[in-house]
Amino acid sequence: MNNRAQVETEPKTAVYTPPPFLDEAIAAVPMVSSARKPARIGYLTNYSFHIWYQIVIEILKRRGAQYGAELLVQDAGKSVENQINQAREMLPKVDALLLTPAATSGLEPVLEMAAAAGKPVIVEANPVAGASTLVAICDYDAGYDLGVWVGKNAKGANGALRILDVGLPWLRPCLLRSEGFADGVRSVQSDAVVVASINGEAVPEVAHRVALEKLRETGDVDVIFAMDDETGQGAYEGYVEAGFNPEQVVIAGFGLAGDHEKDWLMRREALKVSAAMFPEYVALRCMDNLVKTYDGQKTPLRDVIPTVAATPELLEKLYPKKGNAWTPDFAAISALSGKSDCTRV
Repeated sequence: MNNRAQVETEPKTAVYTPPPFLDEAIAAVPMVSSARKPARIGYLTNYSFHIWYQIVIEILKRRGAQYGAELLVQDAGKSVENQINQAREMLPKVDALLLTPAATSGLEPVLEMAAAAGKPVIVEANPVAGASTLVAICDYDAGYDLGVWVGKNAKGANGALRILDVGLPWLRPCLLRSEGFADGVRSVQSDAVVVASINGEAVPEVAHRVALEKLRETGDVDVIFAMDDETGQGAYEGYVEAGFNPEQVVIAGFGLAGDHEKDWLMRREALKVSAAMFPEYVALRCMDNLVKTYDGQKTPLRDVIPTVAATPELLEKLYPKKGNAWTPDFAAISALSGKSDCTRV
């Protein structure tokens, strides 16, 4: 099968199928010792359709069950107003909240309502002023490290390296990834050029369409950077449809969340590297921090999740296949070196 046919037949939106040994992997991570545990936990998310959050929700449910807690989930559909209203409705029904903010700003009322109700909140991914604990990667630093890898391993076909940036500019963590990536590449190849930055909206079909339109204007590029692997896939489809050579472009992704992305990386085709963000580990840290907070234990202001520019060789160490399914090795993930302080937040 040629590369073009592969692009056309691969799924646009991945669906998470939990690996058969997932519970065994989770159970191997020590639980928090606490005198008090929440019975019902609310999770206010924003992209439940996305493979990353499909995984997070599944792990939250399983880890919560270990603590005897039920998880209730609401999706804001990218709306701050929806998320605030959902928090208002959910707070009387739960003992604690997990929050993935729908936007970079405007979610402070959720924390204010929770504080008034005496219910703790753990925030994931996107900072909210006043949060007691944020569980997140260092987005700029992860992007920078990925950019350094690309700077060392990618070459411009006709001179300076040309980059298409597929971002989500209205979410600050995603903007930081793009900025970090460009700075990382230029630390190695100072003449590298970001020929265009487009908004993929975290939707592969949108990234496909917008990348196709933009590439027809700008011409060929050497690298496509995407703030998540799914929009990287969409942009790659647009690149191929625009008539460029799929064997010459380097895709640098972010997340490495689902089986589809891992399989794509292992085929050693266009996706050469991806910043692994470990949604399974993020979910564990969120739940464990929430149990600690509910019990009155101290938690860090920012619980930094490690990241790494993952190649096929490294992937197999972090997600070894068990029962022919990619399964997180939480010991290997937690052993990765991570920053205690992020360069930019």
